[in-house]
Amino acid sequence: MDDAAAADVMKRFGKAFFSRDPAALAQVLTDDAEWHFAFGSDAPDGRVRRGVDGFLQGIADNEALFAELRFTDVVIRGIPGDQLLMTCRVEGRYRAGKAPDGTPEAFCLRGLELVTVRDGRIARKDVFWKQYRAA
Repeated sequence: MDDAAAADVMKRFGKAFFSRDPAALAQVLTDDAEWHFAFGSDAPDGRVRRGVDGFLQGIADNEALFAELRFTDVVIRGIPGDQLLMTCRVEGRYRAGKAPDGTPEAFCLRGLELVTVRDGRIARKDVFWKQYRAA
């Protein structure tokens, strides 16, 4: 996949994702799409959500966990074959009492997403964030 195609996929996905519109998400996700979060109870894969309903649940999960969440310095690159790589800076703030052990309430991390695309739609969104560790 070239960089232009990768950027197009992520632009369409972002529009559907931030609209929280199930019909729009269905147009950009495969029926078996998976979202693997940077952390969570579904070890070793973080938190895993599947399909349009799973992505909507993941958005709700994030809204319950984070008071703020911003992605800046976003760079999207196509990878030969069916994948793209997105790097970014993730800044945010956990809701009171929700931060994982050793993580400050406010944070600024580097993130990476490896996205698998099938027939122009997202089949897998695998998220990786640098993690804080208690000193």
